[in-house]
Amino acid sequence: MEKTWIANLLPTDEYREKRFLYFVAESVFILGIMLSLYLSVDLFFVALDVPGNLLALFSLGFLSIYIVLRSTLTGIEFPQVATSKNFKAEKRSKVYGALRFWIISIIVYGLFKGIPSNLEEALDILGPSTLAAIFLFILSYLSLRKSYNKNKELLDD
Repeated sequence: MEKTWIANLLPTDEYREKRFLYFVAESVFILGIMLSLYLSVDLFFVALDVPGNLLALFSLGFLSIYIVLRSTLTGIEFPQVATSKNFKAEKRSKVYGALRFWIISIIVYGLFKGIPSNLEEALDILGPSTLAAIFLFILSYLSLRKSYNKNKELLDD
């Protein structure tokens, strides 16, 4: 692949790079179809009057979520995990990574909201941080599990 600035954001493994680019192209294609449908409905049938900032937020969210879910569910994130020993070590790493994320997000969120003075304010900081850490761990674990199963199948063949 010709080196461009986007190459710095892509994986170094050629297979993973190609798959990631496919996911980006799929998401852009689907988003283009959805925006064309929206435009057609808005112009010719019913004035939907969706604010531009909401439409931009939806577009960015769709692109991000689609690419993350596709790369997570295809099992290309961990090509080196093929044995149960590697799987357990990587799972432990993901647990510690989620804990680090939880602690850092509590600190950062606490800096923006201030030191809580009652239980409700503390829960306002702990709740979103805990949910985000759990979501991060589940997503990482699913990707790891899928990669492990895929790599194990490749070794068995």
